[in-house]
Amino acid sequence: MVARLFRLRLALLGAAFRGRPAEVFRRIVLGVLAAAAAVGFAWLPELVAGGPVGSPELGALDVLFASTVIVAAWSVPLFANRRRLEPRQFGRLPERPASVATALLLTAPLTWPGLWAVVWLIAVGSLRPEQSDSRWMLIAALVLLLLLAVVGSVFWSALSKLIVSRRAEGGLRVIGMLVLIAALPVVVFVVAQALRTPNNTMTADAAEVLGWTPFGAPLAGAALAADGDLSGALLRFGIAGAAILLLVLLWYPLVKISLERVEKPEDASAARAGLGWFERLSARPASAIGARSLSYWTRDPRYRIALLAIPLSPVVMVLALLIAGVPPEITTLVPVPVILLLLGWALHNDVAMDSTAVWLHVASGTRGRDDRFGRLLPVLLLGLPIVLIGSSVSVTIAGDWRVLPAVLGLNIAVLLVACAASSVFSAAMPYPTTRPGDSPFAQPSVTGSGAGLAQTLSMFTALLLAIPPVWVSAAAIVELSFSANVFALLFGAGYGIVLLALGVLVGGFVYDRRAPELVALTQTFD
Repeated sequence: MVARLFRLRLALLGAAFRGRPAEVFRRIVLGVLAAAAAVGFAWLPELVAGGPVGSPELGALDVLFASTVIVAAWSVPLFANRRRLEPRQFGRLPERPASVATALLLTAPLTWPGLWAVVWLIAVGSLRPEQSDSRWMLIAALVLLLLLAVVGSVFWSALSKLIVSRRAEGGLRVIGMLVLIAALPVVVFVVAQALRTPNNTMTADAAEVLGWTPFGAPLAGAALAADGDLSGALLRFGIAGAAILLLVLLWYPLVKISLERVEKPEDASAARAGLGWFERLSARPASAIGARSLSYWTRDPRYRIALLAIPLSPVVMVLALLIAGVPPEITTLVPVPVILLLLGWALHNDVAMDSTAVWLHVASGTRGRDDRFGRLLPVLLLGLPIVLIGSSVSVTIAGDWRVLPAVLGLNIAVLLVACAASSVFSAAMPYPTTRPGDSPFAQPSVTGSGAGLAQTLSMFTALLLAIPPVWVSAAAIVELSFSANVFALLFGAGYGIVLLALGVLVGGFVYDRRAPELVALTQTFD
């Protein structure tokens, strides 16, 4: 089985040189550029360090860059694996699962990404003459890195194929794009911190932490071996080896399950195209509601006007702060949290905005938590890229990338907290709003203080719940320590996720209890 799969891998590699001459030439150029980029990535730590060969800074940068490569090798196949060999493709062959698993594992480096990884590792070994006295330890570290990349890549790719249906692959790729957007600020952050002042130790601290993980342990061990700490090097190698062994032990039962489990066939009469967001999301209640909400946000003028109005408030606030004498470094961190707060708060009356479909939810027995989470999907898909891109832009303008983790934690928490508050209030206190099809500038004439009270309470609740992450992030920004910033990021993300889950559950409970009243109220609004 190994020999047959080896020939298949070589045939797939050779397929890049078949086809029209223009396409073959383009592939060759891209391949050469990719190999050159791999060599440049190996040389980049030495360029960025700018210090003497063998300096601790160069070793820390090697750990950071190697960790980035391994994380990419593990995460990319999880979200994009359409052109990768998977165990299910060999299900009809008269081969034992163990034979298929072994063949896939041994031949995994024979892919173009695998060959570029080999080029990168060879370049790393060639460009580190300071480790010539411990050359065998460096070679062992590079072999461990290759095994980590290969085993992790095939494992996460097969796991993704097993648990994600074909219908949900589009949504998974969208999530992968969000992860890619999230990785870009982190990469820029690492490079920017590498160009730090001599008194800044954030890069060394990050490398120390990553050196105790499988991602950075191999090169951290090689650096320790070059310094004469053989026991520390062997300990780091043991961490990487244990991770590889664990993945291999999980790989064989994963292949066995993949070969024995048959994916549920799709209905031949089901529509597969022309349904917009509905064909990109899974056929579940929350996903269907989310697809319909996404359609509304892209087509309904009421939502578009609200989105256009959201950026105006931060502009006015920034101008007021600058006039009041607030330093620009602080002012630049204000707009993104305000935009995210208003974006999440925009859902606080979404039941009234979607009044024509509420009766359908109630009549079909849709659970409240599915309704709550589905309505959050447009805001989350729009808000998370704003969090990631806006945070990097804010700290770039502020001129200090060291506060990026705290700013990310703050913005994530504000977005999720605002969504949590809106999930509850849109079911508890809906009020009349512009009817579907009317001008977005026309407002219904109603009596009473329901609208003002609901708006005030929902905004006040969101602001009150956002105080803890704002306080923690502000303290981390003032303190400017690596541990405080990481804690602010973890606290903000964890706090926001917990509150969002509570908001969806509480809002779903209120929705279930008030479902008949909501139908009556929304029909009255219309």
